[in-house]
Amino acid sequence: MDFYGKLKDYRKLKGYTIRELSDRSGVSAAYISQLENGNRGVPSPDVLQKLSEGLNIPYPELMQLAGYLDRSRETLAVHKKAPVNLRRFLRENDLVFDGMELTEQDKEWIERMLSTLFWKEKQLRAQK
Repeated sequence: MDFYGKLKDYRKLKGYTIRELSDRSGVSAAYISQLENGNRGVPSPDVLQKLSEGLNIPYPELMQLAGYLDRSRETLAVHKKAPVNLRRFLRENDLVFDGMELTEQDKEWIERMLSTLFWKEKQLRAQK
């Protein structure tokens, strides 16, 4: 399947209308419609970044689909290596959620919510 049809499939799989994807990504609805209908060329990496955030799919996946990256075994192996420390990731990166840049306070709240969410599991593991 081509890039354009796959983009449409991703959007439909997530249950988004073109307008919802536009709101989530910051890419205009008209442009998304033209992309899905194959009436535009492959978008720039910047637009793909916005679409990946709006669709909540990995950016490298869209980059590969658009032909910017080769899909090799080495590339896939890199993505399956060591797990990411989420606490460090939150603290050390600029993050965006639904097109909104998270402030340091936002990231602190997320860290607190995750700590609360996993507190009981951590206590159970400590008892073993």
